[in-house]
Amino acid sequence: MSTILKKYRHKIIEYIKFNIIGISNFVISQGIYLTLFIYFKLHYLLAYTITSVISITASYILNSKYTFKEKKYSYKKFFYSILIYIFEYILNMGVIVILVNVFKLGEILSPIIAPTFTTPPIFLLMRKVIKK
Repeated sequence: MSTILKKYRHKIIEYIKFNIIGISNFVISQGIYLTLFIYFKLHYLLAYTITSVISITASYILNSKYTFKEKKYSYKKFFYSILIYIFEYILNMGVIVILVNVFKLGEILSPIIAPTFTTPPIFLLMRKVIKK
């Protein structure tokens, strides 16, 4: 077992960092989302979209620098990151719509639950793009 941990130690640490940044980004994003939804009375999907644009940009910068230790940012990597996060956005939006309309979990709780379904595949895709 320790051989496996040694072999994958670096990847495990990256995944932990990715999740720490993701959770921090998520908490801030939820604050933005709730502000837009509750105080500014924006439709929940519009509030989620605005929040996603901010979150995607922050995530690329923070994960490039701290998770994957990239010293050089590039428009190409940023573009691919945007495509990955658009994919995640579409998946999350689908989950949110299902949670709101089918499971009746509400517009506040659903965006909190949705990312639990997409974090592992998004990590793998982001790692592949940024480490390229």
